Amino acid sequence: MALAPPSPRLPGLGALAIFAKAARLGGYAAAAESLGVTPGAVRLRVRGLEARLGQPLFAAMPRGVVLTPAGQALAQGLEAPLAALAALAPNPPFDALAGFESAVRCGGFSAAATALGLSPGAVAAQVRAVERWQATPLFARGPRGVMPLPPARALQTALAASLGAVAEALAPVGATVRIAALPAVAQLWLAPRLPALRAALPGIALSITALERPPQGKRAPYDLALFLAPSGGTLLAEDALIPVCAPALAPRLTRAADLSALPRLTDSTWDGDWRLWAQGAQVPGPGAAANVHSLYGLAVGEAVAGEGVLIGHLALLGRHLQAGLLVAPIGPAVPLAAGLRLLRQRPLARGSAAARVADWLLKG
Repeated sequence: MALAPPSPRLPGLGALAIFAKAARLGGYAAAAESLGVTPGAVRLRVRGLEARLGQPLFAAMPRGVVLTPAGQALAQGLEAPLAALAALAPNPPFDALAGFESAVRCGGFSAAATALGLSPGAVAAQVRAVERWQATPLFARGPRGVMPLPPARALQTALAASLGAVAEALAPVGATVRIAALPAVAQLWLAPRLPALRAALPGIALSITALERPPQGKRAPYDLALFLAPSGGTLLAEDALIPVCAPALAPRLTRAADLSALPRLTDSTWDGDWRLWAQGAQVPGPGAAANVHSLYGLAVGEAVAGEGVLIGHLALLGRHLQAGLLVAPIGPAVPLAAGLRLLRQRPLARGSAAARVADWLLKG
């Protein structure tokens, strides 16, 4: 029998179930009484879910809490799939269901652990919890590994359908990660990576704001920032200055003195870069830039079109050089103290949308 494809990676089903109960009963206290826990424990799970989704689900009121519009949408979408899970047997072990479903679909604990980012022991513990819930063995265990039994495959089919419905309920509530970036970084470094980032992290919306300076303070309305800076955050790429041009102009540049015969490009923020490069390269200065644009991206576009020689920032032009759109016929490259850095505006909750985007940027 064909098994369902992998479900999208979800927030913990246990947290979703607790949120749904709090939404249905009207607040943390009522949900806590129903579950036999403290209101603080319910609040903690809901806040963890809010951090993972990147937006509030409850709003505080003088006499309790009320659902936000996002919370209302999520609660409505969760009602049917959570009821379907509860109909399989009373009191589902929500936090164990995704591990069990993956173990059946992947054919073993180790493969499921790799898919979920857990240890095989953790997946095995989740499978045992589901077996206790169903009051029957669901995997055959032997010296050569484990094998799902027929009841496990039937249960996996039902779980896959419910997990898919949960993913659909989460889609409209998808988190938004707010990124501030230097205009040149946004255009030249971040924008080319956005298609792959969105494909790797579906359901996470990205809001990008171009700023000339990094935002200050934890109250700034941004989760992450990308800037050329000498310190802080995590270094993504070192930077250096070097003249670059379209391949058609390269034969006209065999030594630094040839720069004076061609239009020299830069932008108004970095209008001193030609002088910095000449000093670092210990060559006669070619003079001030002839064509100064308001945005570095415009200057890059002019260089690609063969309209002059750009003083290039290597941290931003790697893709242009790799693709052959620009070449660096003369050197040397002069290192800069400031590199491309990923800055976090505040501590990021583990597994939150902002933390997942930050991890992807660090690896990509």
